[in-house]
Amino acid sequence: MASILDISLIGYFGDIFVLLFIFAAAYAVLLFKQPFGPNAGLNALLAAGMALMFIFSKDAIAVVKDSVPWFVVMMVGLMFVLLVTSSVGAQIPASVMGNLGTYILVIGIIVLVINISQHVGQSAGPYLNNENITPDQVVAGQSGDVGSGSYTQNFGATLFHPKVLALMLIIIISVFAVLWIGYVG
Repeated sequence: MASILDISLIGYFGDIFVLLFIFAAAYAVLLFKQPFGPNAGLNALLAAGMALMFIFSKDAIAVVKDSVPWFVVMMVGLMFVLLVTSSVGAQIPASVMGNLGTYILVIGIIVLVINISQHVGQSAGPYLNNENITPDQVVAGQSGDVGSGSYTQNFGATLFHPKVLALMLIIIISVFAVLWIGYVG
């Protein structure tokens, strides 16, 4: 039965929305930064080429589809924080507001790295997507197993391995040692 509230048809146009989003974002950046001059036609052509390159990769489309909602939530949350602080009469320190673009960039890079690793992580390296290994040769689900077919499980088992945790602790101690040794009081 047809319904006005049925939006399942939009799912078939998801790739077109990604194409339009990439075009608009690339065009806006090219117009703002003007690396090729203020020529709008050239910038539109370059943005269209960038958007068309994304269309040929299903993984790139999936990364964009998964990343954009996180950026939208981040921007809405940021707007709410700015609105609430200004409505109660408080002000965000100038040092924080001056570095706001850097914070957004760092969080955006983290979101992109997580989404890229979720989509291409298991097949990124030459040894990760080995079809010669049969399921009988892998004991998945064991503690510390990094030979399973799940990228998330492999990453978690690697990250929380005692040797990796010890290396992180040594690096953190070394950073603070260098900071404190070089501190002039």
